[in-house]
Amino acid sequence: MHRFLQLLTAASKEFRLILRDRQALVILFVMPVIFVAILSLALRDAFSQHAGVRFSILVVDHDGRLIGNKLTEAFRRDQHFQIESADKPLPGEDTLATMIRDGRYRFALVIPAHATDQARRRANEQVRAGGPSRGPTAPVSVQLLADPGVRADHRSLVLAFTNGALRAIEAELIGERIAELARSPLGTPAVSASGLAAPQLFRELNDEPESSDSGRAPVPTAVQQNAPAWTLLAMFFLAIPLSVTFIQERAQGSLLRLQSMPVSAWILFGGKILPYFVVNQLQLILILGFGVWGLPLLGGDRLTLGDAPEAIALMGVSASLAAISFALLIATLARTPEQATTLSATTVLVLAALGGILVPKIVMPPAMQQIALYSPFSWGLDGFLDIFIRGGGIREVLAESGQLLAFAAACFTLAILRYRWRLRQR
Repeated sequence: MHRFLQLLTAASKEFRLILRDRQALVILFVMPVIFVAILSLALRDAFSQHAGVRFSILVVDHDGRLIGNKLTEAFRRDQHFQIESADKPLPGEDTLATMIRDGRYRFALVIPAHATDQARRRANEQVRAGGPSRGPTAPVSVQLLADPGVRADHRSLVLAFTNGALRAIEAELIGERIAELARSPLGTPAVSASGLAAPQLFRELNDEPESSDSGRAPVPTAVQQNAPAWTLLAMFFLAIPLSVTFIQERAQGSLLRLQSMPVSAWILFGGKILPYFVVNQLQLILILGFGVWGLPLLGGDRLTLGDAPEAIALMGVSASLAAISFALLIATLARTPEQATTLSATTVLVLAALGGILVPKIVMPPAMQQIALYSPFSWGLDGFLDIFIRGGGIREVLAESGQLLAFAAACFTLAILRYRWRLRQR
């Protein structure tokens, strides 16, 4: 009970310090809302462009022969695609769907077993070669799976390219068969008109709801990118006022007086976490609320929040704890308010740039996309997008939430150790 009262006292003191600087509070709440409004309106049309975008495609080749080789070669020749062949044992349908849904790959191309043999038989039937007929062979069904978060125009681009590559393979197979028949003995029919009018070798891929995981949220918009992105940035920018206040208290001797009472470092840091945690949650509510109700009044797209408010709350709590723990670590590392301000701003902006906040990850080169996976901003943004775009719930964001909480625990522990080390140096 005594420790709880100490925690409340420390938190109450921190609340008073926060409320005293009303100009900073206005900036913390108004600035991210203004940025969300400006960027969402300015980038609304830019998000529909696909120039310069590279798509990661996983090729799952159950055939292992001509069809898979030709398709892979066609994609590798185009600069818009980054191809990766699935390792054996090849992933099953459920595993593959999970890999796509989790965003590890934007697309997956599944080539069925015996596709080459089936296509050759189909070509043979089309040109009506001599010999007994075994009946019509079904067209080869190559499957293209797409991340539900992929934009409709991007998905259409990949579908069109895949269909074009299949048509090229079809023309090559039929051409080879016609060439064989052209060399056949005289009197043997080469090609019949009915054969050329037969159905195609490959079933044409269509942009059907099933290919984008029907029932899930719409494709991402500018506001779905910017609202969670700038919420995270606003949360982490609390590192500046928190670290500056912490250093000022240390310079004035307030921390030493509290430590002599004695008040443990856990109580002292906990008293700082609670007020800023409340500020973070208010930031989240304000920015998301503006995206839902305010932005449409300005002519922008409405923010869709999905169907899992509990998952949004989990991500909000995890991101807030990560941001505050990071701020405490900065506060214990810096020696002066100026140093804290510079270190906080620089580190936050670098992590934000790497994590897809300032530049969406989809337009980054593949190497940068891999680096982005190590930024806490990327974990937070991916978690929110799983909810807003892919219709995920708590189960779908556990990985991102766990990463943020692990980051928070690591920063908090390092901050405690650094603080105790400083006390021993006095």
